[in-house]
Amino acid sequence: MDAETRDDRAYAIKEGSIGWLVFQNPTKLNAISGPMVEDAIAIARDFAADPEIRTVILRGAGEKAFISGGDISKFEKTRFSPQGQKEGRRALDILRAELIEMDKPVIAMIHGYCLGGGMGVALCADMRFGAETSQLGIPAALRGVAYPISGLKLLVDLVGPSIAKDIMISGRRLKAEEALRVGLLNRVVPADELEDVTRAYAQTIADNAPLSIRASKFFINQLGLEEDQRDTARIEDMVIAARDSEDFKESTRAFMEKRKPVFKGR
Repeated sequence: MDAETRDDRAYAIKEGSIGWLVFQNPTKLNAISGPMVEDAIAIARDFAADPEIRTVILRGAGEKAFISGGDISKFEKTRFSPQGQKEGRRALDILRAELIEMDKPVIAMIHGYCLGGGMGVALCADMRFGAETSQLGIPAALRGVAYPISGLKLLVDLVGPSIAKDIMISGRRLKAEEALRVGLLNRVVPADELEDVTRAYAQTIADNAPLSIRASKFFINQLGLEEDQRDTARIEDMVIAARDSEDFKESTRAFMEKRKPVFKGR
């Protein structure tokens, strides 16, 4: 069954320079399944390769949930199979890598529930905007699950070890204001404003200089590595490319002419 005819799927919407990656599983609060992960990997790769797309927004279909966790009805068939577990982890690892390493900003727009695997996806975004009604958590301790260490590192990097332990050991759900306070969310707005606020912010980013944005995301990600693991050659190349770019010249012209620059990404 292809993605167009499945209830559980991820699909893409291209809206000018913004790419929307939408997770849909309507009867299960957008719980994520293996096929949805495969869909999302393909979409993320397409967005990464499309020069017209400058910002990516992740969201769940509707306003009840971003992703409410894993679709247990689908994973139940493979969870006790070592090979099935290995393939499932590998697919999720690939999706995480595609989102983290994408050279375009990724924003998670969170309505309602963002739990378990949903948190795993949201943590891969560069920023997370939430509705006042959103709830975030990782119920691993309530399910007897050992959460993958790659996902834990993203959590610890955001909130620190102590709060990460609270989230993991208690299994409790954080309401939006607490999630904002501890650093899980960058911004919290009323539910009926979330899409407009997220879109406007994404468009602001899309209008900025792509080479500069690409460099900033890569450099900040590199700072999470030990110094001897950083790609210093690529860092230097990106600095030179931005300095010598047409966009840099355009910004100077626009300043002198008292107008808004039009960046081309070259």
